[in-house]
Amino acid sequence: MLLPYFEWVNALPASVAINESLWLFAVIQAFHLVALALLSGALLVVDLRLLGGGFQTRSVSQVARDAWPWLLAGIIGMFVTGIPQLMANASRVYYSEYFWQKMYFLAAALIFTFTVRLMVTRAQDGRVGGLSSKLVGLVSLFLWSGVAASGRLIGLFT
Repeated sequence: MLLPYFEWVNALPASVAINESLWLFAVIQAFHLVALALLSGALLVVDLRLLGGGFQTRSVSQVARDAWPWLLAGIIGMFVTGIPQLMANASRVYYSEYFWQKMYFLAAALIFTFTVRLMVTRAQDGRVGGLSSKLVGLVSLFLWSGVAASGRLIGLFT
């Protein structure tokens, strides 16, 4: 059903240019990794705090508030660099089970991050129990790790 769309994207002049360039794909991928580092750092400091570790002298809401701009920058950077990577390989990744797995994990991670995790991290301290906070931290780590692992598997097996 989506195959014609993926083939169309793969044939776009920008996609062909990325594919034929000696350096463009590598530069895009390098910036993708920088955005991944920003996103991972922002997620980890908050999720580890939710799990009871790191920055224990600061509240979860303070840590989350400080990490928020980095989280957004990481997500935006990942999308800005991920789309050209997809464009260059659209026909090939369409058939990759890891690509679709990554998309499912990404959808779930984004929904969870901007709903449940956001509510828990913005709640007044003490309003969300320790077990609930830990569960939110674990689910967040699981979902975002699934995105990263699936993405890496695309590169290895596609």
